[in-house]
Amino acid sequence: MDSLRVLYTYTYYFPWFLLIFIRILAIIYFFPFLGSQNIPWQAKVGLAGILSLLLLPLLKPQIVEFTLWTLVFGILRELLVGMTLGFVIRLVFDGIQLGGQFIGYQMGFAIVNVIDPYSSTQVSIIARFQGLLALLVFLTLNAHYFLISGLIKSFTLVPLSGWVFNGKLAAQLIRLTGGMFVIAIKIAAPVLVTLIFTHIGLALIARTMPQINVFIVGFPLEIGMGFLMLGLAMPFFAWCFKHVFTQTFHEMLLSLRLMGGY
Repeated sequence: MDSLRVLYTYTYYFPWFLLIFIRILAIIYFFPFLGSQNIPWQAKVGLAGILSLLLLPLLKPQIVEFTLWTLVFGILRELLVGMTLGFVIRLVFDGIQLGGQFIGYQMGFAIVNVIDPYSSTQVSIIARFQGLLALLVFLTLNAHYFLISGLIKSFTLVPLSGWVFNGKLAAQLIRLTGGMFVIAIKIAAPVLVTLIFTHIGLALIARTMPQINVFIVGFPLEIGMGFLMLGLAMPFFAWCFKHVFTQTFHEMLLSLRLMGGY
């Protein structure tokens, strides 16, 4: 009888476990490092399953009868919650990589590309460098603990099967998408301004001394000035990344409140 009672209890708790698992798995899929295609899907599913088992007793769900349609709609809602949270986190790293793309293009590295293991697409080598630097700063600041904390809070702000879409949430996502370009400009600003002044200097040299071939001189000069400014701006990059990650945590909580209908 005890074994039947345990089996009966786990049978009714399984839908709740499935909903938690879907939300966590969707977040992991969009996470900058764990979402990489180099990470086996078995590892992603296993991590999501372990976190779901740990969170299930903390949430203390009540035993409720689920029909097929309520379970299907609940899975879709949890999938949307996880995708939205992952989208908010991913926008930050995409903005940082976009800033690296701007820098690489201005330095003359438009065709110097490498394969991004996350998206399996070609990105500028400077963009890849900026993405790795941002990930290192992210881990150094223990920002992943804040994400885990936000994940736990998400079940309080957005109960299971409680996802709500409204105009405020749509406006928030549009604003964050636009903020990705703001992050890119902030990251690329020191190098871009330096290269703009370098171009102006080369233009003045070309006008005053036409015998100098500025195309031969300018290409290595732009690369050298770009790398020099990248090195000098490292403290600025670290400060900017820290500010961006802190702001992202607040934006993530705001998005959760909007998804919960607050």
